[in-house]
Amino acid sequence: MLIDLHSHSDQSDGSLTPEALVDHAVTAGVRILALTDHDTTAGHRRFRARAETTGLTPICGVEVSCTWEHGNCHLLGLGVRDDFEPLEDALREIRGGRNRRNEKIIAKLNALGYPVTLAEVEAIAGGEVVARPHVARVLEARGLVANYQEAFTKLLAKGGPAYADRFRLEPEAAVALVTAAGGKAVLAHPSQLKLDDAGVRALAARLQPHGLWGLEVYYTGVTGDKIASYGKIAADLGLRVCMGSDFHGTAKPHVKIGHYSPDKPLPGPCPPELLP
Repeated sequence: MLIDLHSHSDQSDGSLTPEALVDHAVTAGVRILALTDHDTTAGHRRFRARAETTGLTPICGVEVSCTWEHGNCHLLGLGVRDDFEPLEDALREIRGGRNRRNEKIIAKLNALGYPVTLAEVEAIAGGEVVARPHVARVLEARGLVANYQEAFTKLLAKGGPAYADRFRLEPEAAVALVTAAGGKAVLAHPSQLKLDDAGVRALAARLQPHGLWGLEVYYTGVTGDKIASYGKIAADLGLRVCMGSDFHGTAKPHVKIGHYSPDKPLPGPCPPELLP
């Protein structure tokens, strides 16, 4: 039985609808799946409804964007309510920051000679979260870059010529909101923080008093030595070991649902506190 606590639908930057995501997971042998779209809970109801028809155990979550000066700091909220207004208000503010940033990115791309429009990006996004991956998909579809990855490495990555920053929550605030919304707060893909092991340990310890519950130890791209070191950090701090593919569908075709590499399934068991 496969477990995956980190996946995305087309309600943020994944390519599959919440229903198709459930179907894909079941076909792949996943029996417990968390939907963790970026900064939105919009897909929860559809995700739950489809899961009920298949026997898959659904965990409704969210991936919250946090302020961070180095790489990316993302917080998973597993099992959050989607009617907790303080969290929903914060997510709306984050999405508003994305929208303002999108306007800046489009303006920069136009000035660089890439004739894309915000309307094109919003159309390809479809959901309420419109983000850089959607810009990359437009650039690729228009033949303005060789592929999706080139759009990031050449233009959209942090520090790139078309990059623009946006509003995010402080990590402590994100952990506290997720916890108040009835969820379990998990520090996602710690290697993306661009910290050494001591730095990851220090950040996790800093967030624990605010409610940090787990550390994502297994995820796509993590290496064996990092699995060992992140596992030790989790054990030393008393955090739950969590596992997720960060599946996005065609946006990240190398990511296989239920796996942290194409031939390595995510290990169990699922932390029992997440199960109904």
